[in-house]
Amino acid sequence: MAPRTLCFAIVACSLCACAQMTSKPPLSPPSGAAILNCDTPACTVKVSVKCDAYIFCKIVSQYDWIQVRRDNSPVITWEVDTGGYTFSDAGIAFAADSPFMCNSAEGRRKFMCNDRHREPGTYKYTITLIGFPFVWPKDPFANPICFASRARSRAG
Repeated sequence: MAPRTLCFAIVACSLCACAQMTSKPPLSPPSGAAILNCDTPACTVKVSVKCDAYIFCKIVSQYDWIQVRRDNSPVITWEVDTGGYTFSDAGIAFAADSPFMCNSAEGRRKFMCNDRHREPGTYKYTITLIGFPFVWPKDPFANPICFASRARSRAG
């Protein structure tokens, strides 16, 4: 197969896959999801890269879903624990209208986001790493792994 044809086929498959992605995140964790209940001022999520045959690599997050209780505005820190990889400039990217303020730290090995939510909600984000071998950005809602900063009402 000619290189030009191969590139066209990859782009066409990628566009078809993107067309099938959901635009809204789910409202609750999927069955079997690894959940982090972030009820403290700071929470940490480990991010790694897993490879099959050294060339088929993907980003893996320690938790699929993060729940934040009402009246808690934690700093959520994602840490890369695979050598040779760092976060890109937009390592953890939320929509512009989300209540998250994010920045990188420690030579881009960490990405910290302050969750300033006031209303219940579910927020979509993307993880982007730089390193070798290359890994595609991870959209947890398309994979189908989910993340939410969700205000939960207190019992009583």
